[in-house]
Amino acid sequence: MKFDVKTRLISATLLIILGWISHWLSLSLMFYVFMILATTLTIFPIAKTAMAGLRYKVIGIDTLVSIAVIGALLIGEVWEAAAVSYLYTLGHYLENRTLKKTRGAIASLLDNVPKRVTIIENGISKEISAHELKIGDILFVRSGERIAADGIIIDGSAMINESSITGESVPIVKNTGERVYSSTLIDTGVLNVKADHIGEDSTYGRIIALVEEAQDKKAKIQRSLEKFAQYYTPSVILLTIFVYIFTLDIRLALTLLVISCPGALVISAPVSIVAGIGNGAKNGILFKGGDVMEKLSAVNVVAFDKTGTLTSGELVIKQVYTHQIDEKELLFLAASLENSSEHPLAKAVIRFAQQHQVDLTMAKDVEVLPGFGLKGVVSDRSVIIGSPRLFDDQKRSLMDNQIKKLESDGLTVIAVSVNDEIKGLFGIADQIRPSTKSVVDKLKKMNILPVMLTGDHSQVALAIGKQSGIDIIKANCLPADKVNYLKELKSQYGMTVMVGDGINDAPALANADFGIAMGSYTNHTAMENADVILSSSKLEKLPYAIELSKATTRNMRTNIVFALIVAFSLMIGVLTKHVFLSVGMLIHELSVLIVIINAIRLLKFKNKDA
Repeated sequence: MKFDVKTRLISATLLIILGWISHWLSLSLMFYVFMILATTLTIFPIAKTAMAGLRYKVIGIDTLVSIAVIGALLIGEVWEAAAVSYLYTLGHYLENRTLKKTRGAIASLLDNVPKRVTIIENGISKEISAHELKIGDILFVRSGERIAADGIIIDGSAMINESSITGESVPIVKNTGERVYSSTLIDTGVLNVKADHIGEDSTYGRIIALVEEAQDKKAKIQRSLEKFAQYYTPSVILLTIFVYIFTLDIRLALTLLVISCPGALVISAPVSIVAGIGNGAKNGILFKGGDVMEKLSAVNVVAFDKTGTLTSGELVIKQVYTHQIDEKELLFLAASLENSSEHPLAKAVIRFAQQHQVDLTMAKDVEVLPGFGLKGVVSDRSVIIGSPRLFDDQKRSLMDNQIKKLESDGLTVIAVSVNDEIKGLFGIADQIRPSTKSVVDKLKKMNILPVMLTGDHSQVALAIGKQSGIDIIKANCLPADKVNYLKELKSQYGMTVMVGDGINDAPALANADFGIAMGSYTNHTAMENADVILSSSKLEKLPYAIELSKATTRNMRTNIVFALIVAFSLMIGVLTKHVFLSVGMLIHELSVLIVIINAIRLLKFKNKDA
C-alpha cells in the first residue's frame, strides 16, 4: 500500500497515541511496538531521500535525521526515535503547505491561461483545446472569458481587464483593429480576434517563462549560504563524532547531530526571493532573479531615457516646414518609411499622416540608423528621416533657421530628405508624464540620484528636466554615448540603473549594472536585455519595484539572522544538556516554519505611496 505524507502522519499520530495509552496501562511491550511502527512509517521516506543524496555525495538534513533516528533505536530510545521522525515529517509537510503560499502568486499565473477556446472556422464556431490553437485562427471570445492568444481584433468591441499583463485592474476599451494580449479578461463585450502569437510565444507565455527562470537565478547571499551549507553539514558530523569520543554520551551526540542541521538557514534566502518575485509578478513587475532584487535594493543612480519614459511617448506634430515639396507628399514619403518603425516619433508621423487622410505604401530596403533614424526607398525615391544631426552642415544650411526656431520652442525636430536633399522638418511636442515629478521626488527621498540621458536636443532635454526635477542631464546622446555615460556614473556613484522604453535603449539597458524596461512586455529585445520589466507603462511602478527589492532583501537578512541565532542557541542548549532530542527537533522545525511565515509577509507588501 502506498502512503502519501498526510496518510503517514495520520497513521503515525494514531500509533503514537496508542503507544502512550499502552505506556499508561503499563503495557511496555505494546509501547515499544507502537513506537517502532510509528518510527518505521515516518522514517522510511526520509531514509530513502538520504540514500538518494548520498549517491551524489550530498549530505543533507535527511541524512542527519536518519542517523539520529537509527541511533536512538539502537540504544532503545524508541520514543525519541518516533518523536524525531514524526516531528521532521510533520514539519516537512507544513513547510510544503506553507511554501505553496509563497509560490501562490506565481502558480496563479497559470490559472489565467484558458484550457479550452472557441474558434470560428468556415463561419461556424467550435470549441477546441488551447493546445490545438494555431496562428491565424479566429478566436471567438465572450464576456467573462480570457483571451487565449495575442492578436488583432477583427470584429467587435469590449472592455478588457489587462491586470494579468500590466498589474492594472481598471478595464480599458478595445475596438476593431486594436491589439489584445493572451490571458486578458473581457469584462463586457464580444470579440473576434485573429491570433498571431500563441502559447509560449505569446506575451503572457513569455512573462510566465521569465518568472519561472527568475526563481532559479540566485542572489549573492543565497549562493553564499549554499556554499556554507556544503561545508557546514560535514563539519557537524565531525563535531558529533568528537563530542561522542570525549563524552561517550550517545544521546548528546545524536541530539547535536539533529539540531545542528541548517534547515532554516538554507531556506531563509530562497523563500524570501520567491515571495518577492511573486509579489512583483502580481503587480506587473518582472524581476529576472534574486540577484537582480538584491542589486536593485542597493541602487545609487537611476538614469532615465526621455521619450516614452519620463514623457508619455504620445508625441504630437505641432509644426511642419516644407521646401519645394507639397506637405501631403512629404507626409506620404515620411510616414510610409516610418511605418517600419515602432519608435514613438515614428508613430507621431504616422498618426499625423492618417489625420490628414494620406494613404501609405510599403517602403523597401529599410535600414535602421541607430540613434539617428531610418532610410529606405518609397515609390522609387530614396528617403531618409531622423535627427538633423544625421545630415551634414551643408545639407542642413537651408533649414538651419527653422531648426533653431523649432528647438527654441522646446520641440523635438526630425528632418526628411528625399533623393539626398532635405525637403521638410517636423516639430514634435511631447508631454511629461503626470507621475514623473513625484517619482523623481521619491527617488531623491530614497537618496537615489536621478539622471536623464537622451538623444534629444539640449533645449528640449532641459525643459523636460526642469519640469521633472532632474538636475543632471546629458543631451544629444547616441546609443554609444549613453553606454559611456553609464560607465562614468557607475565609477563615480556606484550601482547604476538604466530605465528606458526598451525600443532603442537595448545597448544602455545591457551595459548598466542592470536595466529596467518600461511598458515593454511586447518587445522581445527589451525583455532579453532588461533585468526588470515594468509591464505597464506607469512610471510609478519604479519606486514600488525598488521598495519591494529593499523589503525582500531585508526579509532575507532577517531570516538569516534568526536562523543563525536559533542554530547556535540550540547548539549551546544541547552541549549544556538543556535541550533534548525531541525538543530540539521540535524547535528546529518551528524555526523553519517561522522563516517561511516571515517570507509570506512579502506577498502582502504594499509600498506606502503605491
